[in-house]
Amino acid sequence: MPKSRNKKPKVVKRRKKKSESLGIYIVVGIFTSLIIWLIVKEPVVLLSSDSNTSQTEQTSDKQKDAKVSKKAKQARDNKHRQSNVKTPPPATNKADDVRKVQPLPQATQQVSIDSSIEKALEKLSIPKGYYKRKKSGELTTYSVPIDRSVMDLVYANMIFKGELERSGGVLLKGTDSSGKQSLTFGSKEGNDKYVINLYYDSKLYSTKHNPRTITIVVDDFGAIGGELLDGFFTLDEEVCFAIFPDEPNSILTMQKAKAQGRETIIHVPMEPIGYPSVNPGKNAILVQYNEAEINKLLTRFIKQLPDCVGINNHMGSLATTDEAIMRIVMSTLKEHDKLFLDSRTSNVSVAYSVAQKAHIRSFRNDTFLDSPNISQSTMDAKLSQIIDMASTRSNLIAITHCHTPEKLQYLKRIISRLKAAGFTLVPLTKVGQYNVPGLL
Repeated sequence: MPKSRNKKPKVVKRRKKKSESLGIYIVVGIFTSLIIWLIVKEPVVLLSSDSNTSQTEQTSDKQKDAKVSKKAKQARDNKHRQSNVKTPPPATNKADDVRKVQPLPQATQQVSIDSSIEKALEKLSIPKGYYKRKKSGELTTYSVPIDRSVMDLVYANMIFKGELERSGGVLLKGTDSSGKQSLTFGSKEGNDKYVINLYYDSKLYSTKHNPRTITIVVDDFGAIGGELLDGFFTLDEEVCFAIFPDEPNSILTMQKAKAQGRETIIHVPMEPIGYPSVNPGKNAILVQYNEAEINKLLTRFIKQLPDCVGINNHMGSLATTDEAIMRIVMSTLKEHDKLFLDSRTSNVSVAYSVAQKAHIRSFRNDTFLDSPNISQSTMDAKLSQIIDMASTRSNLIAITHCHTPEKLQYLKRIISRLKAAGFTLVPLTKVGQYNVPGLL
């Protein structure tokens, strides 16, 4: 039996194979690390590049700024050198130089301040007839009433202050006490001072939105003619003319008025207190006359001036206090359908009440516009009086006279101011119907 051999198992040399695999892993690892390093390293390079670029740009900007700054400095230096170079002034007229250095006339400065005050009043809607202006030497004072329901004094104060400071006015002093504020302004160009007194007066504005009318009657026509008469015919047609009878231009004045659409009344002379020393003129109604004499005289006047709508009395401070005489006058007027206006030359006149009892259209005068004179102070006082009366009454009547051109100009100015204060002129017959008293 053959001798069996034991076969040796094959030894697998795994160590060598393992060594080869490890080498591959190392190579792959190195390659992978390189890739990772490249990936990580690339953004850093880019960031560094951007930073370098930014620094380059900043350096460039600084260089530019330095250049601009250097140029600006050079320009300033050049300008300074040029300003130091004295150039001869252009030839001018010596008189022109004098005019340039002369200050503005004082009147021009005052107009500037006054116009600013007027502008403030306009902004506040203060009618011209409501406020007052008074000048004494270098001091001009404005008294301005304020409607409490529309604004307060602080607001009005602010408007005035703004307007005056814009025109060169300087606020010197301001006071505030119990419903009144006072502002004192000076002028930069002179010694003038302006005081503005603001105060509440709601009563003055109580009828602001209600229609206010005034009838103006101009007495003593008939004797005047020519340019003076023509001048009065330029007045508003609502102004009534009272014409003396038996005068050279009586009929002519009535006819021209009728053609113009203007109302006229007969200005009838009546006996005054102190007659005959105080002379009412020719053909006056005297208290010694009987009914027939008065009726005859009045009827003749009416026939002579038939287009006149009625009469008013000239003087008559005695006759209008005599009830018996007045009853005769009203009887004649009623017969001819004429109205009566009591001029109220006496505080104890009974003419108006007698006319009412006779049931004829009757009116009475509220004020004489030109009494005692035609000065600015009189005008201001009359306007104030009219505005005060209008706070409780919607219709007013005023009388003035036609004697001189100065009275015509005075009347034109007062009419303008009345309109500015919100009054409307109306003819006498539009004032209203007679008022019959409850007890006759």
